[in-house]
Amino acid sequence: MLSLVTVAAVPEHRCEILEHDVNKTYTQLNETSLGVHIPRLQSGRFDSCSLINTTTNATYKCDSWVFDHTYYGSSRAIEWEFVCDQRWMGAVAQSAYMFGVFTGAVWLGNLADKVGRKPVFCWSAVLQVILGVGVAFTPEYISFLIIRYLYGIFGSAGSYIPGFVLTMELVGPSKRSMCGVAFQAAFALGIMLVAGWGSIIKDRQLLQIIYGCHALVLCGHFWLMDESPR
Repeated sequence: MLSLVTVAAVPEHRCEILEHDVNKTYTQLNETSLGVHIPRLQSGRFDSCSLINTTTNATYKCDSWVFDHTYYGSSRAIEWEFVCDQRWMGAVAQSAYMFGVFTGAVWLGNLADKVGRKPVFCWSAVLQVILGVGVAFTPEYISFLIIRYLYGIFGSAGSYIPGFVLTMELVGPSKRSMCGVAFQAAFALGIMLVAGWGSIIKDRQLLQIIYGCHALVLCGHFWLMDESPR
């Protein structure tokens, strides 16, 4: 759910200045040099979406950017330039995932009532691994959106909802509060792992593969978990 925060992070960036940024490499320039080529916003910051024509002194929107790789070696935002007029691409990618969560909550919830919680949970875990690893190798934006949508169905919705309901049904009423807290604590731990791996790994492809492989832990529940008595 939160993997795009690191996998599609938007690092510090600015318009590409051809005479300084060789091979689209982000060059640290002083404010004087930047001021020659890049206009300032009212806030005083340099505009990351515009350049100054040094001949006519006119301002125009740029169509190429360079990114600071200090903290992010690569990301989807760098590859597909989720900046300026293209910022919507990052928002749509997250929306596709959340729409998948909504679809999965409606569809898989009903399916789990008919075929059982355990089959839905376990198959969702397997598909979560496949989709979570596969999305790392998606070379094109539309395919990326489709996989993100499916990932939302079988990731958050497919594993989380049947898993939580099954946990509540496997224990007695007196233990449900404790099990519910433990279940949510595991969810919080997962969020911390997302941040932890993101701070260590700079390559977005390897990072996404590791995120996808987290679901292997869920696959083991096929042998550990019983079907709901209900």
